[in-house]
Amino acid sequence: MNKNDKDTRRDYFHKGLTAFCVIAAAIVFFFLILRLGDITGFFGKTINVLQPVIMGLVIAYLINPVVNFLNARLIPFFRKRMKNGKSAVKLSNSLSVFAAEILFCVIVFGFMALIIPQFAISVADIVKTLPGKMTEYGRKGLKFVQSNATLKEIYERAIEYGEKWVKEDLSSFATKLGSSVASGVLDVANFLKNFVIGIVFSIYLMFSKRTFVNQTKKVFYAVFDDKTVSKIFSWFATIHKIFSGFINGKLIDSLIIGVLCFIGTSILGIPYALLISCIIGVTNIIPVFGPWIGGIPSTILVLLVNPLKGLYLGIFIILLQTLDGNILGPKILGNRIGLNTFWVVFAIVLGGGLFGVLGMLIGVPGFAIIYYVAATLVNYLLRKKNKSTNSADYYNSNGDLKPEENKETKEETDGGEALAQEENN
Repeated sequence: MNKNDKDTRRDYFHKGLTAFCVIAAAIVFFFLILRLGDITGFFGKTINVLQPVIMGLVIAYLINPVVNFLNARLIPFFRKRMKNGKSAVKLSNSLSVFAAEILFCVIVFGFMALIIPQFAISVADIVKTLPGKMTEYGRKGLKFVQSNATLKEIYERAIEYGEKWVKEDLSSFATKLGSSVASGVLDVANFLKNFVIGIVFSIYLMFSKRTFVNQTKKVFYAVFDDKTVSKIFSWFATIHKIFSGFINGKLIDSLIIGVLCFIGTSILGIPYALLISCIIGVTNIIPVFGPWIGGIPSTILVLLVNPLKGLYLGIFIILLQTLDGNILGPKILGNRIGLNTFWVVFAIVLGGGLFGVLGMLIGVPGFAIIYYVAATLVNYLLRKKNKSTNSADYYNSNGDLKPEENKETKEETDGGEALAQEENN
């Protein structure tokens, strides 16, 4: 058998193998489509079972900066007083982990102890006073439209419908809400169980953090060359910087907004000041839509109880969010996500549609990470072709697409590309 016959057979073998892989992939894809409901249910059940582990990972990620902060100060302190350096590091790490865990638990349970009683009192007060307030407003409105027969008739029908809704539907809703409390208690107990297991899991995870990192590096070095591993971990560092910077910055920003809201509502004498401040602070974590999600229901709630105070609250929330959007937020967050407003809104809508409120929160940093990786890959491919990585270089003055080759890279004008540019440099 000559060389040409061998090459021909090898070529046929490669083509056959490729065809087989394509057909097998198509069959697997078709099977996944047919069994999509079962697969989704399986993953849902798996995630439900792994809730304590997921909570542990989240807790460990949140307290890791605190542990690092404490270690940076305790390790030198113990090394000066202990002969064995390894023992000093272990002691410092143990104290840092337990201190961070205790601090996290105090914050979480303190927040719950502060909010839950106030929330229960506020809801009970609303259910008790709202029907009477609605009737009172109906009578005042009726006096206002007495002069016009048509308006009077329309208004009477509207009031009749409103009173019927308050007496029947609202009461029915309150009854259903009361019956749901029993099942809610079970859900709370299950959450607390998962939370406690998550705390324990996060402690073990923090103690084994360095081991897990070393094992991960070991696997990457076994599969890839040194240069690729360095690039991968450089990507991980940038991704961590984007995600943690956004989450930590948003938490600090929302805490400040919640405190300012409580101070302002207390001075103005707004009803349910603590409840409203917590709603505003928590919803402020969600970018763009968060202030509206928390501000509008809170204003309506106070309007039903006291219209003048509700007006004050609406004006105060607008001023507070203006302060946050123009001064406080940019000072704390800066440009940590590297996305313009369009992509921020897109990420919130997509994340909210897929994963609800949690998706609205993590959608922005998650999409920023995807955007960063995509921009890095695009810039890498452009450099291989000796082309500019500056987006503005691909448009002429008329707005037509016009790539300019062999041009030096300029400073990126887009946030995500800027991060990618910095990383590749």
